Amino acid sequence: MQRDLDFVSGKFFDYEIPKNQRYLLKYFKTDLQRAFLRYFLVFNSHRNFSDHTGFRCHDRRLWTYQARYRKLVSVYEEAKKSLTEEGLETIHLIESGKYRLT
Repeated sequence: MQRDLDFVSGKFFDYEIPKNQRYLLKYFKTDLQRAFLRYFLVFNSHRNFSDHTGFRCHDRRLWTYQARYRKLVSVYEEAKKSLTEEGLETIHLIESGKYRLT
């Protein structure tokens, strides 16, 4: 029900990225990528992204963006949990936009 309301209201068009996830904006720079990020944060899926937003792209690209998002969030959360010197360095790299996804 909530997802339906989010779709009808168009929440994903102007959704503001939460402060604790703003580091993601350094990895999603183009209009398409940022539209994907907002859409994915609202619906946790990219299933109807092209139909709902009007951005045209292949599913393969959306899967790539989804993998990038999940990898960054996963590494960031793990680094926050560890609080070791290596973890703090990883957090700094991610937040500065210099982390290399492998």
